[in-house]
Amino acid sequence: MLTPNTSSNTSSNTKALGYTTMLISATLMGCVGLFARNIDTSGDMIAFTRFLVGALGTLAIVLASGKLINLRGTRLSPAIIFGGISLGLCLAAYVSSTKYTSLANAVFLIYTGPLFSSILAAVFLKEKVDKITGCLLSLVFIGTLMILGLVNYTPETGLSVSLSFKAENMVGDMLGLIAGFGYGLYLFLSRYRTDVTSEIRSFYNFLFGGLGIGAYLIFNPPSLAMMDGSSWVWLIAMAFFTGFAALGLLAVAARHLKAAELACVAYFECAVGAGIGIMVFGETMTAFQAFGGAMIIIGGVGQVVASTVVQMWKKSRPSAPLSETAV
Repeated sequence: MLTPNTSSNTSSNTKALGYTTMLISATLMGCVGLFARNIDTSGDMIAFTRFLVGALGTLAIVLASGKLINLRGTRLSPAIIFGGISLGLCLAAYVSSTKYTSLANAVFLIYTGPLFSSILAAVFLKEKVDKITGCLLSLVFIGTLMILGLVNYTPETGLSVSLSFKAENMVGDMLGLIAGFGYGLYLFLSRYRTDVTSEIRSFYNFLFGGLGIGAYLIFNPPSLAMMDGSSWVWLIAMAFFTGFAALGLLAVAARHLKAAELACVAYFECAVGAGIGIMVFGETMTAFQAFGGAMIIIGGVGQVVASTVVQMWKKSRPSAPLSETAV
């Protein structure tokens, strides 16, 4: 049975740690397309390598810190197992998506996930979405629709809303949506079992994510015939930076932030991915899409600022007299 444990997410220190690790993780994750487009193999194999390197790296940290006994003593639960599997399948779909559609589309479509997780957390974990976070989350969602072109504006036609995708990007866009669903499920499940330390949770994320992708690779073996020396270097670097480092930091952030808070800051990855697409691969964005990207950045940064201000205000308030607080 899934039992939430969110008691460790209240102090300002843990909030600061959560925001810092989430921001670094989102920045590293935004570089996925840069690595993937320089690797000549399937997205599933790339994702599997990321999880394999992540599992080995996290296990080394656990052993070096003398926490093997904690790893052995951790009780596995459906949230831990399926959280890892959903993350693995999500990233396999996401890496493949970057090869078949623009980096902007791929990275923004996977970020339908945080919206999905915020709704699940509000329903099942009773996590309240305050007005500020709700407004900022709405801001980043509208920005996402704008940068995808689902909401568009031109002087000739005015404001228009379209739910159609370009035929040439259809496969990549659909993979992006699948990745978004998996990511949202992972973020939601990460809100359970916050009693498990970050390194232990990271190890199990990598382990079960890798097992999930590995099971798929048994029935659909990848081709490594096109892999040259350069591809291997890019693959190993990607596995370390966007696997071990980025996903490890994500596990830390998930222990200290609510789902909606994670969602807002996570959208910074969208700006990083879109920026790389423009600067490195010559992809283009309209002024309207760029404005949508700016809204996403404002929404993510605004959540960090708003949370910091609220925490400082709470600290500055004088404590109520004992007679008023006694029950």
